[in-house]
Parts: sequence; C-alpha cells; structure tokens
Amino acid sequence: MSDYLSYRLAAFLSNTGSRRFAYWLSLRLADGYYFFDRQGRRAVEANLRHVLAYRGQDVSPAELQRMARRTFQHFARYLVDFFRFSRLTEQDIRQLVTVENLNYLEEARQMGRGVLLVTAHLGNWELGGAALAGLGYEMHAVALTMPSAKLNEFFQRHRQQRGLHILPFGGAARTLVRLLSQNQMVGLLADRDFSGHNEVSDLFGAPAALPRGPSWLSEKTGAPVVPGFMLRTENDTFRLRFHSPIRPNGQSRHDIQRAIASVLEEEISREPCQWFVFQPLWNNATGKEAG
Repeated sequence: MSDYLSYRLAAFLSNTGSRRFAYWLSLRLADGYYFFDRQGRRAVEANLRHVLAYRGQDVSPAELQRMARRTFQHFARYLVDFFRFSRLTEQDIRQLVTVENLNYLEEARQMGRGVLLVTAHLGNWELGGAALAGLGYEMHAVALTMPSAKLNEFFQRHRQQRGLHILPFGGAARTLVRLLSQNQMVGLLADRDFSGHNEVSDLFGAPAALPRGPSWLSEKTGAPVVPGFMLRTENDTFRLRFHSPIRPNGQSRHDIQRAIASVLEEEISREPCQWFVFQPLWNNATGKEAG
C-alpha cells in the first residue's frame, strides 16, 4: 500500500467511532508496526538507551523493548489526534489542554523582534500549533514537504484547517526573516535536521546534528527563542508548556543552540517514550542519514 493510501486509511480510522475506540484501534495497529518495522524499532531503542544512560538509568533489554513499544503506541495516538482534531476551539482547549507559562510567550512578543517558537517531535507538536491558533495567536510554521504531491497536499490541508500558515521546508529563510521583522510568530522543529545544513551540538552528552535554523535566525534577527512543548498526560489530555525566552543579546549561534539543546534534554527526559525519532540520532552527527 502506498504512503498516501496508508495515511488516508489512518485518517478514516481515526474518525471511526469514539476517540477512545480510535485510540484502541490505533494501539493494535501500532503493535503490528512495532513488530514488523525492525529498523525503526532498533533506532527507537538506541535513542532511548542513549537518553536513559545519560540520565544514569540502566534498564534491562526487556524494559527497553517495552519502552520502544510504548513509543510506537504514543505515535499512533498522535496520528489519531492529528486527523481527528481539525481545529481546536477555546472550549476544546479548556477541556483538553492545560497551558503553563503563557506569560513567557507574551514576554517575548513584547520585545517587538518577532518570536521563534521551537519545539520537537515530542508529544503532539501539531496539536500545540492548533491550540495556539485556538487561543487567537497567528502562527506561521515550517513543514517538511512530503515525498509525493498528493500526500503533501493531504497533510498541508489538515494543517491549514487548524488555522496555521504553512511555509514549505527549504528556501523559507527569507520569508522567515521578513515575518520576524514584522513581529510575527514562527514555529520550527529543533531536534532533527532534514536539510544537511546543521549545527552539531551536544545533546544528552554526545554530538548530534540539530537544525541550525532557530539559532541562525535568532542571531541574525535578534528574535527571542521560546521553547514550547505539548505533552500527553495519563488521561489523554495535554499539557502545553512554554519556557523562558532565550534572548540572543549578542550571544553566538553556538550559545543559542546550546541553550535550545538544554531545554530539549529537559523535556525529552520527562517523557522519553513520547519522543518520535525513528532514526538513530547519534549516528547522524555529520548530517547524513544513518544506514
């Protein structure tokens, strides 16, 4: 089955019956993917092992496998939410989302230099953008172009329904600089590089190829960086948490990158099974895909 048809099927199943039933069905499918996707399973286990070792946790192979399986299951529920929630209203947000430290976002906006909102493939970053749109914030987000035109249009349509302004990945730098000069808010993922133009920085104690876009833009424009993350809780509600603005203030790009990486370490450590990187990150410090 093509990727396009697979995601069309996922969208259909995500909207079949109640949210609870859609989650139950997604977990069964996730177990199948966990069993058959040997390469992805090994990559998730390797990344988890690295994070846990950095935190001083020595887990058994059986526990590591259980955690990797939970990662696949969390990702399946992420997809259900992606396809099920076309737009979040203020009522939805009151019922589903607890927002922490929104004042940090307001503090950054008042600087008048635009806001670089950075997040990771952690929890539900797509729903975080929808929550901000539902709260009345105008949000521009850079999204990776999918491998086929039909699949790309399919995903972009779902994102635009959430009230987001989508910028295609690659060649967006000039547009981002212009938006920041207009005191706009732009969202970028900061934990995995797809361009090959990366900033090698320590993450969990070892070099990792991280996107250089956030630190480069902050250094160039003076825009503060506000890390924000949308994490799932045990009862399938969400916590949207913002961190204190990282102000460039003459810092080098490397210093800004290190500050971003420090927040990534903090948030990924909270919920390592909600971190969806299905490639071995620490074998990729040169910017080339691992085999």
